[in-house]
Parts: sequence; C-alpha cells; structure tokens
Amino acid sequence: MLHILGMGACHADTVITNQFLEDLDVGTNAQWIEEKIGIIERVSTLPLDYIKTTRNRDPRMALEVASMTPTDLGVKAAEAALQQVGISAHDVGMILVNSCAPSHTIPSESVRIAERLGASAVAYDVVTACPAFALHIDFLRNYDEAKLPQFILCISTAALTQHVDYNDRSDGAIWGDAAAAWIVSPVHKGKLEVLDSSFAADPTRCGAVVVDTFGFFRQDGRAVRDFSVRQTVRLIKAIEERYPIDWTRDIFIGHQANRTMLEQITNNRGIPDSNHWHNVTYLGNQAGAGSAASLCANWDKIDPGQHIVVAVVGAGLSWGSIVMRST
Repeated sequence: MLHILGMGACHADTVITNQFLEDLDVGTNAQWIEEKIGIIERVSTLPLDYIKTTRNRDPRMALEVASMTPTDLGVKAAEAALQQVGISAHDVGMILVNSCAPSHTIPSESVRIAERLGASAVAYDVVTACPAFALHIDFLRNYDEAKLPQFILCISTAALTQHVDYNDRSDGAIWGDAAAAWIVSPVHKGKLEVLDSSFAADPTRCGAVVVDTFGFFRQDGRAVRDFSVRQTVRLIKAIEERYPIDWTRDIFIGHQANRTMLEQITNNRGIPDSNHWHNVTYLGNQAGAGSAASLCANWDKIDPGQHIVVAVVGAGLSWGSIVMRST
C-alpha cells in the first residue's frame, strides 16, 4: 500500500486583488468577481505594474518579467516536502512532475527540477492539468510496488497567470501561480495511506480548455463549469458507495477552480464547510497544485482514522479521485 509521508507548497508572492482587476477597467468589478466565482485574491509571478501597463498582451514577454518560473515554484515546493519528511534529494528514487504550461519543453520539467535539487533519481513528466494529484497517485498504484523506490517525489507546478489576457474580465480573475509536492512511499508508513484512486479522460472534449504555448488560456467556461460540478459529484457518490464516508468527520478536497463551484458540490453532497478544505478564495485556481496545496496547508489538522477524499477535474477533459485514510 502506498503512503503519503509529507507535503510542501510554494505560492507566488504578488497579490492581485479584485479591486486591482476592477481598476483595469475591463468591464468587471470586485463585487461581481466575489459573487460569481468566490475569489477575493489570487497570486501571480507577474509584477502588478506589468499587468497594469501591458495587460500581458504578449505572453512571450511574461517570462522575461516574471519573478519565478514553474521550475522555481516546483523546486521550492519540493524542498519544503523533503524538509517535512526529513530526507534529502539524494534519498529520492523517482521524480514525477506535472507542468501543464512549462517555460521550456526540453529538457523536461522533471529533469530541470531534479538538477536544481541535486537529485540523481529517475525523473520524467507525467502530465495532465488540474487533476495531477489524482493522476500521479493512480499512476503509481498501477506499478508493481516491489519495483518502486522507497521514496517518490511528485510535483505539480504552473504559472498560468503568464498565459492570461488581462483584457478578459473572466480569465484575469481565475488564475493563481503555485506548486505543490508530495512524497510517496510503498515501504515507509506515513500519515496517510492510499486506499483507492482513479483517473480517466474524454479526449473528444480536448478543445474545451486550451493553453497556447506562446498565447493565452481559453476555455468554454459554461460547459467546463457544468462538467466540473457534475463529474465531481459523480466521483464523490462513487466513493460514498464503496467506503464508509462520514461527512461529519471526513474531509473533502476538490479542484480549486472557484469557490462558488465548490459550494455547489458540497451543498449537493451535504458536506459542511468545516470538513471542506480549500484555498481558492485567496490564492486563485492553482491548476494541478490547488488540491494538493490545500491538503498541505491542513496537514497538521488531520485526525487519526479520518478519510480524506480528493475529487478533481480539469482539461482533457479529465478527472480523478483519491481516497486516503490517516493512520
């Protein structure tokens, strides 16, 4: 059985408030943003002056002014996870990285991060978008555990504000830049044991969410939102049928797309806000890092015997889930 031993996260340091977006005068206001998507602030690797003066009209310039790259964010998150577990990069035998919008394509993001960490592990990219936490766990669960190394470092990192058109009143309000890391072991027992996982995709809908390499993020917003709510509810229902989930005790973590979407999901399943761990309100949509970063932020609040249910969705369109139990 796989165990998650520890986690780490890194978030960009520039805060974009709703008032800042309102002052861009692109047809939105702070109240509308909070009411429609439930996000009050988000974090970016881009300077506010750059956003204000250019609206990021040429995303190729974003990397030149950004305070951090996806690689930088991933390294910081990985270092935090290694420190929490009490191991060094030399102890890691495998590194898996999800970076849905890397600043460079070759060498891979995983190899760049491994080099920065000083690791000699096998490193390769295992990529989706927002369901990365579920993808990596499900990917590892399909291995013969006897062939896995004792420590596996998984990372999801993205700086999608670098691909935002800040003349678009919706897209500018969504994204935040971040990375999350989690260390998995088939040998050593940790705080969380993995009971179940899933990952699936519908390639016929791959055009619903797109990030152009030298261009902008774009999506069919209404269709993606409807899909996200329905599919997340289906994932939770399937888990409720197989495991003795008690929402007065157990914890739900969803894809940190927006707060109002998450409220629809938790209201549908009767999950109290106290048992719903989320960070989107003040960090924005952190792509594949959001759900793992939410768990990381609440790591010390996990109670013995508690189930942690992760149900995430994203581009592809793709979706996945994890059921964990604290030891």
